Amino acid sequence: MMRWLLVPVVFLLASCAAMTKVGPGETVVRESLTVRLGQGWNKLAIGTGRVEIWTTEGLPLDTLRFYVDVKDGEPLQDVRGANQKQVPQFRAAMEPREVVEMFEVFSVADGSRFRLAKLAPASFLGTAGFRFDYTLMRKSDEVELKGFGYGAIRDGRLTLIVFEAPKTHYFGKVAPRAEAVIASARITK
Repeated sequence: MMRWLLVPVVFLLASCAAMTKVGPGETVVRESLTVRLGQGWNKLAIGTGRVEIWTTEGLPLDTLRFYVDVKDGEPLQDVRGANQKQVPQFRAAMEPREVVEMFEVFSVADGSRFRLAKLAPASFLGTAGFRFDYTLMRKSDEVELKGFGYGAIRDGRLTLIVFEAPKTHYFGKVAPRAEAVIASARITK
């Protein structure tokens, strides 16, 4: 029954969010990151502040989130109603595990459950970065999501791109497209 109650909420949120097409081709994200898209994505504008969110199938089914040029002392994303002391801030000296832990705080703010599966060094944006894989049990509908992210700290600024989708069907369907977008990413500013 809970899932049926969620359907009108999802449609209401989707109708409130402005959506624009991006790609195919070269696309600029947050004014300083360029990615190459083989196929189009949908860019959502839902008052998320620092993070840019894209989807192919719709907001509850897959998300590709871009946290670009996060400066020392800034949070990954703005949180309504929270004062600055309550929100984890990025520090330029953070280790990859600390960045993932900061991402986790935002992922579980609604009561969802996060589990880190793997964290390893990875080349990203032409520098030594990291990749992490995780699962998330979404509290709102108890759907298990699978996700991965790539991050790097360059010149004291964090760039993090994270993809997640329900483990069944949508992750396998969209993850290769997300990987291709991430592999094409380069800093332009």
